[in-house]
Amino acid sequence: MKLKILLTALLLGISSAAARPDHPAEHQLVTVRVTYQDWNEYRPWQKTKPGSRRFFGIVVPGNRILVLAHNLNNATLIQVEKFDRPPRVPARIIHSDSQANLALITVDAPGFFDDLNAVDLADSMELNNPYCASWKSGQLTTASCRFSQVVVRSSFVPHFNYAGIYFITDLKGGGRGEPLFSGDQLVGITRSQDNDRIVVFPAELIQAYLNAVDLPRYPGFAQLGINWQTNRGLAQSKFLGLDGPARGIRVRSCIPGGSADGVLLPNDLLLELNGHAIDSQGDYMHPRYGWLNFTLIPSEGHYAGETIPARVLREGKELELDLLLKNIPPTAALIPASRTEQPPPYLVAGGLVFRELDTPYLRAWGDDWEKNIPARLRIYKEMENRAYPPNEHLIILTDVFPDEYNLGYHDLAQNIVVAVNGRPITSITALEAAFQHPEGAFHVIELSKSYDISKIILDAATFEDATRRIMKTYQIPARIRVRTKTE
Repeated sequence: MKLKILLTALLLGISSAAARPDHPAEHQLVTVRVTYQDWNEYRPWQKTKPGSRRFFGIVVPGNRILVLAHNLNNATLIQVEKFDRPPRVPARIIHSDSQANLALITVDAPGFFDDLNAVDLADSMELNNPYCASWKSGQLTTASCRFSQVVVRSSFVPHFNYAGIYFITDLKGGGRGEPLFSGDQLVGITRSQDNDRIVVFPAELIQAYLNAVDLPRYPGFAQLGINWQTNRGLAQSKFLGLDGPARGIRVRSCIPGGSADGVLLPNDLLLELNGHAIDSQGDYMHPRYGWLNFTLIPSEGHYAGETIPARVLREGKELELDLLLKNIPPTAALIPASRTEQPPPYLVAGGLVFRELDTPYLRAWGDDWEKNIPARLRIYKEMENRAYPPNEHLIILTDVFPDEYNLGYHDLAQNIVVAVNGRPITSITALEAAFQHPEGAFHVIELSKSYDISKIILDAATFEDATRRIMKTYQIPARIRVRTKTE
């Protein structure tokens, strides 16, 4: 009955919101301007031309401003405007969670928050004529929103799932952290917009993030960390030992270091999680939104460090298991989706440029990068759910600066490095160490065997001199950059 009332309220939220000159959002919504400078993904020792972003922040308790975390990437200057008018006041980052894509900033200037008020955050996504608010040319504007659907989405920076609430809206150019109100209460903030559809982070996620930040130690959100498949076929269900109608999902593998690692096993049928029955499609009955994908269960309302029960069918026997929830770092992927504010690690050796392979590098192929990247890299991208242990990465040869020293390899690029001098390569640090141990008189670089050239042979005696000469010729300021911290 509660769900029916909620959906009725959602469907009634179709009327346009009337702008009010005394709307509380005038003292709750600020304009944030960020100057940023991204790294040159092809020349990782350089930065690109500075750019700027304009987006919105929402005042929350504690003289803090809630924003979308990705808007702070590579920021060199953060400024905030009240009432969408000068002056622009410097701000700083308090906390940022790239997985949840939420962050907090503040302003240290005395009196800045005196004429601002913290937003009234709703307990849940209860809607009554919902609308978005934003600043435009110094005036507060509103746009009507109509509920569309709820979808479990994966964050851009893995590994975190959340309930994305879709709305049809009159908002133009949104997805910049605009608040979604029901009455005068905040019920969500916009994550992105595609034509007339926006995706909104719900109030429950916002409150969970704010609560976590206020804990003595930020725990991070939990993720189950499994690769799985549906169990709709009766033959598969019986093969896995289940009698009766098909239910549950088949565990294919677990991400190393994840919540399920060492607890769930391949070919387990996951039947229940935290008391929620899972059907053969991988859905469960959410208490408010109806049928949703089960991967939301560990993330919604739970932090890393908590324990939840699971029921599995293993070799024909049902077992009750306890899962210690963990936060899976963004690096636990074959190709990390983000460097979480770190510059790209790289090494220049003998005129060959090596770097870690990550999604920011692949995105340098343009808006349609997933189709434009070389086919061999696309294969790795499609395998990205195979997680690497933390701090182990694919290393790619991205360029060869022409010189007589590396003659024969000038056109060789976009190759994955497997080993150097017989040593496996999983980081720039490992690559640097391998070059300290030549195989006799030579450095032997082994590439993935799918390529036409599977080995690069360089002279070890003149290696360092060649590296210095080539760096001077091409004005490369530094030979190496390694990771400065672990995830």
